[in-house]
Amino acid sequence: MWTVRQAMQRLVEELEIPPVRHKAVTRQHEVVRAILRHALAPPEDFISGSYGRGTAVHPLNDVDLFVVLNPRRHPRGSKTTDETLKQIRQVFTEEWTERELPRLQNHSVRIAFSSKIDIDIVPAYQHEKMGYLIPERETGAWIHTNPKRHQAVAAEADAAAGHQLNRLIKLVKHWNRQQQSSPLRSFHLEAMCYQALPRPPTGTLLEQLGDVFEFLSKRVMHPCSDPAGLGGNVDAGFEKGQRESAQQLFLSASRTVRRANEVSEVSECDHSGPHAQLRKLFGDRYRTFEP
Repeated sequence: MWTVRQAMQRLVEELEIPPVRHKAVTRQHEVVRAILRHALAPPEDFISGSYGRGTAVHPLNDVDLFVVLNPRRHPRGSKTTDETLKQIRQVFTEEWTERELPRLQNHSVRIAFSSKIDIDIVPAYQHEKMGYLIPERETGAWIHTNPKRHQAVAAEADAAAGHQLNRLIKLVKHWNRQQQSSPLRSFHLEAMCYQALPRPPTGTLLEQLGDVFEFLSKRVMHPCSDPAGLGGNVDAGFEKGQRESAQQLFLSASRTVRRANEVSEVSECDHSGPHAQLRKLFGDRYRTFEP
């Protein structure tokens, strides 16, 4: 049986996107980009979302491709949000006549691949002063965002933490997936974590994770603004009861990892108890030995 340190290290490794999946993503988005560049001549396109920020968790299901529309060929205001997304879908409907019809989403068009890693195409217009505008199909509005600024903020936060933050963010995201009662969305979690470690952490991985959970238990009680300084809060619609519920989840997780760390650090102790506690937090992907 592994020690708790070994089991946690293996969990961290398994949450990383494996090289073969990175290759699949590269192959797919290059194909999609080539089609879009030929059909729309966008002045700019780039990978965004958690994959672009380096905080995506394996297994990876989708990757965001941000495509800036050419205002000369597609003037802003000439099409509604719905028409813009349908225009993107039409490009692939014509290109791939025998493939599954791309799916319209609120902000994007989803292209499904047999690799089970989908590409979400997010059309956008460059804004003169405030990053980019992307469509929101449900409301018909164009909303401000800046994924490049999100990437920069994420990189700055990870660097300030001695490049230890991203692995902790992935652990927190994976933990959140196991919480059926959690009201927390992935980007909300990540945005709060940017402030959790203003300097490189010390101690074991579980001590660091306990500190992050404790920080989040306090941070979640306050509104969380867009890290890019645009638009509304990323926790818009979060109600008081949901904040309190999330706070209790964070506090419980903090106590659990701290107890597991204390027991596991005692020399020659029985690790079965800490293993059982951590398995409840992280689910079946927390393993105590090689299968």
